[in-house]
Amino acid sequence: MKKAIYISILVILISCKNEKNEQNPLFIEYHEKGLEYQMQNKTDSAIVFFKKALKVDPTDILTYESLVKTYWWSEKPELALGILETVPTELQNTNSILTLKGMTLEKMDKFEEAMDLYKVAFEQNPKIRYENENNIMEYIGYLTLQTIVGEKEKAIAELNRLKSKKLTESEKHYVNSIEPLIKNYKGGGYNSIFGNE
Repeated sequence: MKKAIYISILVILISCKNEKNEQNPLFIEYHEKGLEYQMQNKTDSAIVFFKKALKVDPTDILTYESLVKTYWWSEKPELALGILETVPTELQNTNSILTLKGMTLEKMDKFEEAMDLYKVAFEQNPKIRYENENNIMEYIGYLTLQTIVGEKEKAIAELNRLKSKKLTESEKHYVNSIEPLIKNYKGGGYNSIFGNE
């Protein structure tokens, strides 16, 4: 369950920043093949296809996220960090890349450096407000980052306000999944929240 939430939070942080009108069919083929291999735990093959996808489109943040996660699950965070260092200049200081770098540094036991990156990502992130079911995941991602950077009480207050609204079953599921993780957070970054997935 925690792994699913962890993946969701990453997707939240990243997907909202990565909308494109039209993607190259070859890129889509490579990315989907990488995801397929990733789901089958064939990490070497997944890495090959994610890298091929990035050669076609070196600005696709979702593919960086997929490649980085594959390296994490292969217990190769140093290689994940190397990939993040090759991200094009225009993406280097985006919230998504900063957060991924922080998570990778955590996996390398560089917690203070990770926290510095989370703070930068949070400070430059415009405050996200809940609008409807379309942005619930993005909103929960924002609240999670808010918790990580030391504003847990504000995040809990936001969750309580959210719970007072009329929510769909899907929205309730997201809130109920993340609420105990935020309430029980006592420091330690993303690895602490998600059990070092």
